[in-house]
Amino acid sequence: MTDEQKRKADVLRFSEALRAAGVSKVSVSYSGDGDEGRAEPPQFQNSADCAIEESNLPADLDTATLGDLLEAFAPEGYEDGEGGHGTITFDVQTGRIRIEHNWYELVSDPADPREI
Repeated sequence: MTDEQKRKADVLRFSEALRAAGVSKVSVSYSGDGDEGRAEPPQFQNSADCAIEESNLPADLDTATLGDLLEAFAPEGYEDGEGGHGTITFDVQTGRIRIEHNWYELVSDPADPREI
């Protein structure tokens, strides 16, 4: 079993508790550049795509650990150099984890040569 499969198995362990709390999707947004990466706390939605406040979830649901597990799916190096940003979404009903990632890119166009 790969590390990614192990992380997914760890995320799936939250499924029953999330379903019981009415959660359909969990998403974590992240961004990074210049050797700094950061992830936002997990966001929760019900089946109607309405937000569920973390305060309305059971106190024993370890949302911080769930957020850390999901953040670990971000591409390696997203915080280095120009970095990148994205969102990782866990669909509680299907058990699928979707990673949407964008790399920042520095583009430079040389000026036309001139002589004086």
